Amino acid sequence: MIHSVKSTNIKRNFLLYAAILTIPFIWQACNKDKNIPDVSHIKVDLDLTRFEKEMYGIDSSEISAKAKEILEEHPDFSEIYTQIMRERDQRDSSQLFVMDWLMRGPQMKMLYDTCMAKYDDFSDYENQFEEAMRYFKYYFPEKEVPKIYTCITEFAYQGFTYGEDILVIGTEHFMGSGFPAYKSIFPNYQYSKFTPEHLVSSAIETLSGELIGEHTETNLLDAIIRNGKKLYLMDLMLPHSPDSIKLQYTGTQTQWTKENEFEIWSFLINEDLLYNSNRRDYTKYVMPGPHSQGMPPEAPGRVANYIGWQIIKRYMKMNPQKTLQDLLSNHDSQKILKDSKYKGKSK
Repeated sequence: MIHSVKSTNIKRNFLLYAAILTIPFIWQACNKDKNIPDVSHIKVDLDLTRFEKEMYGIDSSEISAKAKEILEEHPDFSEIYTQIMRERDQRDSSQLFVMDWLMRGPQMKMLYDTCMAKYDDFSDYENQFEEAMRYFKYYFPEKEVPKIYTCITEFAYQGFTYGEDILVIGTEHFMGSGFPAYKSIFPNYQYSKFTPEHLVSSAIETLSGELIGEHTETNLLDAIIRNGKKLYLMDLMLPHSPDSIKLQYTGTQTQWTKENEFEIWSFLINEDLLYNSNRRDYTKYVMPGPHSQGMPPEAPGRVANYIGWQIIKRYMKMNPQKTLQDLLSNHDSQKILKDSKYKGKSK
């Protein structure tokens, strides 16, 4: 018989473990279990365009000519960029008009200048992307490395994909947790993920979603399995990145989640959440939020996604004959859970 898990039990467990464990110990243990392939021999021709520099790194007298040039040099990206940045009440909606209008906007230029104070030199991030793309080619040799565009969307998009070959990052979303503009746009529990350390990881998360494709989501289990696959792919392409970055948690939140894995799983089971098909009931455990309802204040939002990640890792460990493609093509969440033999412990 399964008894209901009270939030106080989870908190007690957290306090007990917090007294005897440390973050470095956990980090070392996790990396010790990883089988990280050598990708140093894989050559990657990284195609990264600083689109915001092409738009705003010019003299104002050159805007009209440059707008036309940008459209000709980057037709695919320009199409989607002008579409998402177009004002609804603009009478002229041609790409050239929108691009010219954006390039003359004083607020966008001001935001660009602010971003360049941090991201004028992008070499460190290019190196990180290049390494991530080596792992991408290792696991997906048949796929082309996507073209990467950085741009400014005036806080509308942190990142997105366009088709299978374009990956986009909005640099203004990674200015640091104390960036003043965030205070009037985003809730404070999201500030910690708006740092330079999250830029590459956030882009790889977006790419992972594209690789997974559409999933039919009917309940919480479907949602956490899809999100677990996404985290699994991020781990493959960013094997040296801390779990806290991939989870978009603080170090303390990551430690709490790992230490309370069994209690979290028990909570989802005992509260009849795993097969709950009411999105209003279960999205609070997979979508960003200040904390996970029904658990102690230390429990971060989206905590059920961590469980999904552990299920996927357990599934691949228990089924070594399964390839990565087998995993991604398997949309039967219940069978994945059953074949993982997951019971609240990832080991």
